[in-house]
Amino acid sequence: MISMTHFVLIMVIIFLSAIIQGITSFGFALVAVPLLNLLLPLQVLVPVLIVYGVILDIVLLIPIYKNLDLKGMGYLIGAGVLGVPLGTYLLIILNESVLRAGIGVIVIISAFALYSGYHIQVKNEKLGNMIAGFTSGLLNGSLTMSGPPVIIFYSNQQLEKQVFRANLAFYFLLTNIITVPVLFWGGLVTPEVIHYTFILTPSLIIGALGVLIGSKMGSSMSGALFNRLTLVLFFIMGCMSIIGAF
Repeated sequence: MISMTHFVLIMVIIFLSAIIQGITSFGFALVAVPLLNLLLPLQVLVPVLIVYGVILDIVLLIPIYKNLDLKGMGYLIGAGVLGVPLGTYLLIILNESVLRAGIGVIVIISAFALYSGYHIQVKNEKLGNMIAGFTSGLLNGSLTMSGPPVIIFYSNQQLEKQVFRANLAFYFLLTNIITVPVLFWGGLVTPEVIHYTFILTPSLIIGALGVLIGSKMGSSMSGALFNRLTLVLFFIMGCMSIIGAF
């Protein structure tokens, strides 16, 4: 049983994470996982946040779905589906510190490269979508951190801000939906997970409010400021991921 202090902290973390999610369409798990892992074990936290992520992604997508650009999305999603089971298996067999440190290093390097204006010319966009999708699915199944590979790919392709937000929200909604039965298959939906999913429901309601607030902020934000915020947040979360590994 969690204390009232921990309960309030969890609600605050989810609310702030949801605001970031509303602005950028990707920040929820990047913010919430390192902080909430200080209060809850990763094997409990991951399934709970994935279930909550489905609801929050729906709330986020409704006002911006008209900006969706589904070109290449089939390859992204298909490859992501293939990556999720492997990611879930890695969560079971690997030390979580190894996973955290690895993704943190990748995120920081990528943030520096994109912030400096470095872009890779992707001639075969279908292959790029497949690589980003598979890697993203792998990370979603292991750390609920499916964002980095897809964010790196979309940032590299320099998508317009609203298309960027809508595509990410749609992709994360689908991957989270797909991940839920995989978690059941992997034996990660335990009685403890179900218990926390229900008792933390007030934090989900607060999170939905945070997503709506963040979405309004993201829609009115200039493209240049949005890009800077995305990359700075990306770098900070990479650092947090590495720190959380020790």
